[in-house]
Amino acid sequence: MSNLSSLINRFHLVRQIPIFAGLSWMDLHKIARKSVISEHKKGDIICRQGEPPDFFYCVVSGRLQAYTTGAGGRKGDVDFIHRGMHFGIVSILTGENHTMTFEVLNDSIILKIAKDDFQTVLTDIPQLGLRLSQSLSKRIRHGKHDVKSVFESTVIAVYSPVQGTGSSTYAVNLALSIQKETKKNVIFINIHANQTQPPAGTGTETPGTGPASDGDVPPSPDKTAEGGTSPRWKTAPVNLDEIVDGHEKILERVIKKELPVDLLNVSFSPNDAALKRRIGLFVSAFVGDYHYVVVDLPNDMDDIVLETLTQADLVHLVTCDRTNDLESIRKVVDHLENALREKFREERVRVVVRPVQDKIYLSFEDINKRLDYRVYAALENLQPAELTQRQDSAHLFFLQTGPHSEYSKTVTRIAREIGGVSVGLALGGGAALGIAHIGVLRVLEKENIPVDIIAGSSMGAIIAGLWAIGKDAAEIEKVARDFEKRKNMMALLDPVVPISGLIGGRAIKYWLRKNFGGRTLYSTRIPLKFIAYDLVRREELVLESGPLVEAIRKSIAIPGVIEPVVEKDRLIIDGGVLNPLPTNVLASRQIKKIIAVNVLQSPHDVCENFALEKDAALKETRIPFSDAPWQFLKIRALRFLLRPLRHNISDIIVRTLQATEYVLAEQSAQQADVVIHPDLVGINWFELYKVEELIKRVEEAARKALPEIKKLVEAE
Repeated sequence: MSNLSSLINRFHLVRQIPIFAGLSWMDLHKIARKSVISEHKKGDIICRQGEPPDFFYCVVSGRLQAYTTGAGGRKGDVDFIHRGMHFGIVSILTGENHTMTFEVLNDSIILKIAKDDFQTVLTDIPQLGLRLSQSLSKRIRHGKHDVKSVFESTVIAVYSPVQGTGSSTYAVNLALSIQKETKKNVIFINIHANQTQPPAGTGTETPGTGPASDGDVPPSPDKTAEGGTSPRWKTAPVNLDEIVDGHEKILERVIKKELPVDLLNVSFSPNDAALKRRIGLFVSAFVGDYHYVVVDLPNDMDDIVLETLTQADLVHLVTCDRTNDLESIRKVVDHLENALREKFREERVRVVVRPVQDKIYLSFEDINKRLDYRVYAALENLQPAELTQRQDSAHLFFLQTGPHSEYSKTVTRIAREIGGVSVGLALGGGAALGIAHIGVLRVLEKENIPVDIIAGSSMGAIIAGLWAIGKDAAEIEKVARDFEKRKNMMALLDPVVPISGLIGGRAIKYWLRKNFGGRTLYSTRIPLKFIAYDLVRREELVLESGPLVEAIRKSIAIPGVIEPVVEKDRLIIDGGVLNPLPTNVLASRQIKKIIAVNVLQSPHDVCENFALEKDAALKETRIPFSDAPWQFLKIRALRFLLRPLRHNISDIIVRTLQATEYVLAEQSAQQADVVIHPDLVGINWFELYKVEELIKRVEEAARKALPEIKKLVEAE
């Protein structure tokens, strides 16, 4: 730090800080003589809430997070401090303790002036005191804290330890998708090493899947082509060592207005030991100028790459579904865990799998065994016919997938999550009434309403699962129409001695296997969260991994009707019992746009049901055998067949549960932005065969809610 400690260097740094702009040469020197420059690593605490005033602080480079700490250590009033911003002034002027904690998010350089020295500076430079007072008054009038950020920036690092996995293609598509979905400033940065061969002993020498191709466009020197789709830079990269220490130097080399995102192509020497210390400053240089920074890293795992990964807010690790590739990714995760220690967060380090063949058919057990880490997303294999958009600027060439390809849909969903604009759909329980959800899906499809994640409970879990594996509303309707034939409905019944349920669930499981096969929650096109409930521990279970059939079977185990699932020391029943409309699951995952579908009937609806049934039964009894013998016999046969489901112990239990569930669903609906609650009067919980009527009624309700839905989706 000797170079930064000199008076000349302190003077130059002071001159760059906005609050000191316009002061005379003499005043700037006075401030520089009182200043101290300090370097801080990611995770360092500059000062804590409740500590006495000590320094006036200015951020020279890097990024900090300011927050209050409440009960249980929970963070509140979170704000972000970028290059050029200052803090600590309120404590110095009032003498009160710090009201916030200031934590380093990226390696940062801080200029600070001790409390007493700063008081001297204010006395010697009245102009500065006036400027700070005006700034402080504005913050107080607007209810601001001691800091004020321009906006939050997010740094996303994309890395694969294996060549040919498609990490560069993924990175550039992700950057473009984030910009498209958020309409905010995004920069795509390519970083690659000058050498072409990985250092010995890194374990990353796995060959790529194919040679580069695309005429005379040169490939990146450290990346194998990803099936001919890899981004290819046409111009020489900027030497990172030449610009890393200067914010203005860095921004001067940014390529603007060629693509919807800005570009920067840089290279470094792996032998530059000093660069490791400065790479964090380079990554944070874009904070404050860009909302999102997407960094594409070289395949070789060296100190500089590892340091860049630790500085990022999000790390996306891209791998193929080969055993060796998964093992390589596991090693990267281990490196990050060791480097970050207590700062490591699984939700910040995400694994994205790309299939070697056309589809990923690995089971959950296979992935868990080979990777021992949760897979975040699975990319479809890119097909030549999907590469419909040619991006060819003066500096960069690549082929982009069309918006309707499954690859593009997955990347878009990830981009929307990063951008905080994801749309979540909550499909509630209601036994047969849940078939009505198909009507909502039909409307969403016709209007191209994006859905990025689904939470399903009970029957909502079945409908959500079918949609998430790729079946459209018409196909799901076809599946449901099987139950219009009552013999198909009766085929689901496998009566058992009614100890823990009327139905054993084996026939239902067979039906689920027929429709879902061996798919897992990893292999769905839309992320799913299913709700179940453990009676032993009295806790809600959010099912988000494992085979789909097993997860759905747990979520639909209606007490008193379908036997619960016994799993080790758990007794698992229908999730709708305590969470019939799982909006909380979406809200807890930071989904800010929630559409909820509540198919449960209100107490008023139930009363109307009984009145209609009573009236219908009365009319039926008045039909004499002599006038309509076949109708007479049909009515009595139907009553006989449905007798097991009418007002027996299971029927009473379900009706009792749904009375409670309605109240819970109404409470859960308050967490949704749009609630669709159709009129399903006249339909009972067991009437699976009323498919057309159920779908039609909910479709009408969804159409009425469409203006609200569109407004929600389009809102930034």
